[in-house]
Amino acid sequence: MANLQKTFFISINNIRKWASNPRIYILAALLFLMLWNYVNPILSFSKIVNYRVAPWLFPYISNWYFTQMLMMLGIVFLFCDAPFMDECQTYLMVRSGRIPWGAGQVLYIMLGTAIYFLFIVIISILILSPSLFLSNGWGKVLGTLAQTNAGQKYGILLPISYNIQLQYTPIEALLLSFLLQWCAGTMVGLVMFIINIYLKRSIGAIVGSSIVLFDFVVANSLPYYYYHFSPSSMARLTILDPTGMSPRPTNLYAYIFFIIGIIVLSVISVISVRKRQIEVLPPV
Repeated sequence: MANLQKTFFISINNIRKWASNPRIYILAALLFLMLWNYVNPILSFSKIVNYRVAPWLFPYISNWYFTQMLMMLGIVFLFCDAPFMDECQTYLMVRSGRIPWGAGQVLYIMLGTAIYFLFIVIISILILSPSLFLSNGWGKVLGTLAQTNAGQKYGILLPISYNIQLQYTPIEALLLSFLLQWCAGTMVGLVMFIINIYLKRSIGAIVGSSIVLFDFVVANSLPYYYYHFSPSSMARLTILDPTGMSPRPTNLYAYIFFIIGIIVLSVISVISVRKRQIEVLPPV
């Protein structure tokens, strides 16, 4: 129980540092600008057609390869200072022990990723708030954009997938897309954490970015089967094939991939902290 408390304290302590970290404010501003660019045209369209819009945009933001790529690169930016070692962390490691400290960093990556995507969900809803209505359905605005070319006529860049509307209810799509993005973001963060323990921090950022960009490579130049090895790809709802009738990964495969991947990377992270000497590095 004492070790669990230490682990939780270490992770929360890292999150508290966000308030004094300029990089976090830069990231928040960049995310807001991205969301405004893609969400505000939908708000304008809803006002033109005189119908309010339902708040279920996150599944589409996370499904389009371009906005999803930007979000995942934000994860790389968020955790580019892994393994988060400074003079304060040195003191905490000595007081708590290496294993609780390492577990605390793993938990921090998990919590930080969840907060990151929750921020995106909330901001996308706030942008829509002038014309928002709560509904357990997709609503006429999103339905129209999914089934017609109205988006092209009104300059809406964000694709609204009709397949998502056919396969999932809004709540299902929101929860599943959030969970998948969290899994992919956590895996990227853990990979960066492990690499940065052994190598320079820049290497971790390069590898993390490569994992994110592999989705783009598969979409443009590789067979669909390679989606089976791309965490970012399997976080997009329309990449997954619930029927198992195509070369794309199934939902079950994605779930198993993420569960095993996160567990293995978490164990490696803690073992690496236990065995390696971690240097104090300047803040990023």
